Amino acid sequence: MRKIVTFGALIALAVACTPPDPPPPRPPRKAAKVETAKETPAEDPQAKQGARTDGLTGGKLVFEEHFERAELGPDWKAPQEGEWHIVDGWLKAEKVANDDLRNQGAWLLKPLPKKVRVVFKSRSMTAVGDTKCEIFNTEPRHEQGYSVIFGGWNNTTNAIARHGEHEANRQNQSEPKKVEPGRTYTWTVIRTDNVVRWFIDGKFMVAYDDAAPIDGTFFGFNNWASDVRFDDIEVYEL
Repeated sequence: MRKIVTFGALIALAVACTPPDPPPPRPPRKAAKVETAKETPAEDPQAKQGARTDGLTGGKLVFEEHFERAELGPDWKAPQEGEWHIVDGWLKAEKVANDDLRNQGAWLLKPLPKKVRVVFKSRSMTAVGDTKCEIFNTEPRHEQGYSVIFGGWNNTTNAIARHGEHEANRQNQSEPKKVEPGRTYTWTVIRTDNVVRWFIDGKFMVAYDDAAPIDGTFFGFNNWASDVRFDDIEVYEL
């Protein structure tokens, strides 16, 4: 018997044979996040030296001076007559009128140890500041070692200089602390390797990292033209 296919069946068959719509496209894959190394600024060499604590304490006291007398005495040499006096227990610098005769200094004749901490007090009586010492000089003469300057150039600069105060590599404190007139400050100057480190009242000031350290043994107080005083120096061998 012949099978009769109706029109409705043909439509159902056509629908059944029609392939389904393709699925929607997949969303694009997100690229994997690549972690990049964060750039860090170069380490500040001054901050690195300021963070050091070696030499700040300890050691053997090998010399001390408190200027409790009228004359300088045999441990000190002051080449310029009349420039240095002891007044009320302080070593006081008098202004020298002739510029050519300034910066003569008051020099300690006891040799400094190779590894050393030098501690002393200073006081500048005017707003000029201009307080300084010299250390590791090869002879008791200006600019033969390192000059450590607090309130130099009319109280605008704190620095350590090698040989010449105006040398190109002079290490200046980035934000110089000003010297307050009449205030007493405690200095600490240390060298245990090739770096001279300087602190005022226990706070780091500046350091001089020297590839060829000056191997001198003289220490001196110095002055240009201001009313400055020094006292209570102690030298510790480290």
